[in-house]
Amino acid sequence: MLALAALLVSPLVGATTYPLLESWSGSNFFNGFKNDPSTYDNTTNGDVFWAGTQNTSLLYVNDAGRVIMKVDNTTSVAYNDKRYAPKLLSKTSYEVGTVWVMDAVHMPYGCSVWPAFWTQGSNWPQGGEIDIMEGINLQTTDQIALHTEGTGCLASTATTSGSSLTYNNCSIGANSDSGCTYNVTNANSYGAGFAAAGGGVYVAEFASSGIKVWFLTRSAVPSSLTSSSSSLDTSTLGTPMAEYDSSGCDISQYFTSQTLTIDITLCGTWAGVASLLEETCPPLVGTNTCYTTYVINDAETTYANAYFEINYINVYSNSTTSAANSTSGSGASATKTNTIGASGTGSASASTSKSAGRSFKRWEGAGTGMGWVYIAGMAVLGGLVMVL
Repeated sequence: MLALAALLVSPLVGATTYPLLESWSGSNFFNGFKNDPSTYDNTTNGDVFWAGTQNTSLLYVNDAGRVIMKVDNTTSVAYNDKRYAPKLLSKTSYEVGTVWVMDAVHMPYGCSVWPAFWTQGSNWPQGGEIDIMEGINLQTTDQIALHTEGTGCLASTATTSGSSLTYNNCSIGANSDSGCTYNVTNANSYGAGFAAAGGGVYVAEFASSGIKVWFLTRSAVPSSLTSSSSSLDTSTLGTPMAEYDSSGCDISQYFTSQTLTIDITLCGTWAGVASLLEETCPPLVGTNTCYTTYVINDAETTYANAYFEINYINVYSNSTTSAANSTSGSGASATKTNTIGASGTGSASASTSKSAGRSFKRWEGAGTGMGWVYIAGMAVLGGLVMVL
């Protein structure tokens, strides 16, 4: 009886078939998510204020019944201010034994644009991070990554399809916190190519045996994979695009329950790095930065494609312990760089890591811009320092 009880409350080891737990689409979509409690992007130094429930022009359902999450491209933003953009967090915290599915027809792209579909532990960055889909600017492909605290979590040498492993060390202390990263090679997986192909489906499996991510372009999505699918057998999805086997990373040691997160930030410590921005966008002119070139003033054309258009998000789980979130990991980020003002104006740095802004650092704005920065318990404004 004890063995049976343990089985009932634990994810089945090696199981590949998962029953439907949640399905979010159309007018029901926003019932499964909440807004980030933070006012602005205080984790990656992006130049955005997070859109709240009052921003119905940025978070809504279109006439086709699809969910739109978009960057504000109708407001002329003044210098040293930020632009509104969306970020949603799942109300449920998901345990090991969960599969997330997102079906979309359009993903955000454009110069300075940084979208992500990812998960985070309850006390981020503790508890791990799974980047299911993430890209920047006008790149034609995206990347998949894990980020963990401590040492010992490594990407395995498993066979994958449509990607290449760039870094195998998942520790936030290695490779400027680039994570153990797979660079996707399928041009239909991101940006304009994704939209031209009719979109597709991202699937991520969070299991005790390991973490896997698949991407299925629209023409490859099986008829059995729909918003109404009552179960999902991941063994039918073929070779994953990224795989992190438990032989190289003990999932229970490095990952706690995960909050599903969807957001779009601008510039920041990855998309805003000048050398990376200029790989796919025009060279910055003179002393201009990502922020002064793209975020401020009129941006109707700049952010015309900076939106998610989502058919549905389904969650499958054989765990019985997933529960509603009361707080967000990214909201509890007092140890991150917190800047009020145009933080991204100083986003270009020597590091090419998208997470360079996660450690304490002083912000240096472009031109004469000034902003508050919290560094190890001190508030700094220009040359003034006040102990908090």
